[in-house]
Amino acid sequence: MPSDTCMLKNLQSLSTFIVGQNGGLRLGALRELSGSLVISKLGNVVCDRDALEANMKDKKYLDELKFEWDYENTDLGGVVQNRRDILNSLQPHTNLKRLHIYSFSGLSFPDWVGDPSFFNLVDLGLQNCNNCSSLPPLGQLPSLKHLSILEMKGVKMVGSEFYGNASSSNTTKPSFPSLQTLRFEKMYNWEKWLCCGCRRGEFPRLQKLCINECPKLTGKLPKQLRSLKKLVIIRSELLVGSLRAPQIREWRMSNHGKFRLKRPACGFTNLQTSEIEISDISQWEEMPPRIQMLTIRECDSIEWVLEEGILQRSTCLLQHLRITSCRFSRPLHSVGLPTTLKSLDISKCTKLEFVLRALLRSHHPFLVFLFISGFGNCNSFSLSFSLSIFPRLNRLDISDFEGLEFLSISVSEGDPTSLNYLTIEDCPDLIYIELPALESARYGISRCRKLKLLARTHSSLQKLRLIDCPELLFQRDGLPSNLRELEISSCNQLTSQVDWGLQRLASLTKFTISAGCQDMESFPNESLLPSTLTSLCIRGLLNIKSLDSKGLQQLTSLTTLSIFNCPKFQSFGEEGLQHLTSLKNLEMTYLPVLESLREVGLQYLTSLKELSMSNCYHLQCLTKERLPNSLSCMTIGSCPLLEDGCQFEKGQDWEYIAHIPRIVIGVSILPEMVFTVLLAFCLHKGRDQQLATFERQGYRNIASLL
Repeated sequence: MPSDTCMLKNLQSLSTFIVGQNGGLRLGALRELSGSLVISKLGNVVCDRDALEANMKDKKYLDELKFEWDYENTDLGGVVQNRRDILNSLQPHTNLKRLHIYSFSGLSFPDWVGDPSFFNLVDLGLQNCNNCSSLPPLGQLPSLKHLSILEMKGVKMVGSEFYGNASSSNTTKPSFPSLQTLRFEKMYNWEKWLCCGCRRGEFPRLQKLCINECPKLTGKLPKQLRSLKKLVIIRSELLVGSLRAPQIREWRMSNHGKFRLKRPACGFTNLQTSEIEISDISQWEEMPPRIQMLTIRECDSIEWVLEEGILQRSTCLLQHLRITSCRFSRPLHSVGLPTTLKSLDISKCTKLEFVLRALLRSHHPFLVFLFISGFGNCNSFSLSFSLSIFPRLNRLDISDFEGLEFLSISVSEGDPTSLNYLTIEDCPDLIYIELPALESARYGISRCRKLKLLARTHSSLQKLRLIDCPELLFQRDGLPSNLRELEISSCNQLTSQVDWGLQRLASLTKFTISAGCQDMESFPNESLLPSTLTSLCIRGLLNIKSLDSKGLQQLTSLTTLSIFNCPKFQSFGEEGLQHLTSLKNLEMTYLPVLESLREVGLQYLTSLKELSMSNCYHLQCLTKERLPNSLSCMTIGSCPLLEDGCQFEKGQDWEYIAHIPRIVIGVSILPEMVFTVLLAFCLHKGRDQQLATFERQGYRNIASLL
């Protein structure tokens, strides 16, 4: 910031003023400023005399003001009193509308903070003022609408000092007469909140109250908040008592101790919340009618809640239910869920098998999403159910199940089913899975490290992902015959000596193999993959050295071939890729020992459109003949030797690639959107030849074009 800022006589606003050290910019430079202002690094102010020179009190057009000290300057050294004097000398004009004070380290606030003479102040925030043991008297600010108090670690009690002159029970003047939103957050040592005792009550117009991360707060909240419409209480585990709020519309509670919302005489007729999180659900005899999302956390009576059907009563519109961190202590006879329910998430619950057996005996006609996640401590058990009980289920996730050994999901011919996505993850004891193969369904099985068998199915299936199942072996005819997409990763039993049975999958078009397969040096073996394959991706096979030409020759329909992260890969086989006449896209990434592509036969790939090579550090030879005319785009990145050979009009391979319309060489490649804008600009300026040169040089000369 220039040192002559003080000479700017007509400056109206300054986003941030940083106080300098050792003769740097001083507060006196602000004597002519008006408008809105942030003053930071106030710890560098030596004395209150410099603060007085800022003349803040006479700046009647200053609307918004923020004072900021450094967080680390909140110690209790000899400068604490000086900090209070400095803030006192920075008293603004009473026309101020918004005030925020950050990391002030004085023991108390100066008297002007909370003075009723600030009749225009509507927004006030105090944050990280840790040495203050009490809050300033803010209750008589006549126009204050929004108040936030955050990270005041020194405050243990909020009482009469907070309300100001309204602390007397004889006064008829209410405290905080205009306040609409009040937020307390990260008040880690706050223990009690005392009411002011005013006959008119406190916070007569408060509409939103948020208490977040106040773990020691045990005192009661104000009993009556007649205008309150939204209540949020999160991670305040010791809070007790009740609150009467007849106008409540939105309500969220999480880890809130034994605090409850006292039910008004008319019921929850005004409640329009989309979400409630609660643990003590026993306070309800029926559900609030307009609630759409409910989380039940750490509930001691969860069996009673589900068996007694409290969730089914009244005119409840519940659509999303989450039950988390609850302990089931006995088997359930039944599970009563509302017919409006669309998603059910049961997670981090112990003895989960007690609820699942009852759940899977019931009919759930409208459930669309079902998420089941265990939390250990399960005995060995099996699950078997039919999708006919979930006719509209679109997605099913099962994860983190210890003890689950056998899983069987079936569907009978003619039964309606909508399942499109099934995910099974982190089930360490799962040995056997039998799944229905459904048209257009996508299944993923991950980190089931004891899984040995996928049962035989006969119907069609769109996509199957098998990730980190090291014991899995495919049985003959074990995969759905009409499978279209298959991804296999870290399945170590699938070796080059094993018949995978993939050649019998006459509908398979996309295959990805990654990680695992430690003994595999060549891929794919002859007759391993079906001729219907259009996309092949090889990724992270650490020991693979080459492709098998005989296996590739059968892939007559292949259009996309990608090879990623194979550190020992050296060769595309004796005959290269010349038989892949349908190939359109070829991508090579991180093949650090690959040296040449001259034997690959790129010139014979008459359908090739895109060729990409990156992080192939030893690759130096691209071709020995002109690349096919079909090629429209070639990209080379982080291949330093190859980049030299493809230099514009100079490289050894330039004559073989000069005809390609778009060549991108270099590490930095612009996103497609940026390139499109650049293309339009160049065409508009009649610089199409420059653009072609620019592409070939890797977007390095953008400045010269513009």
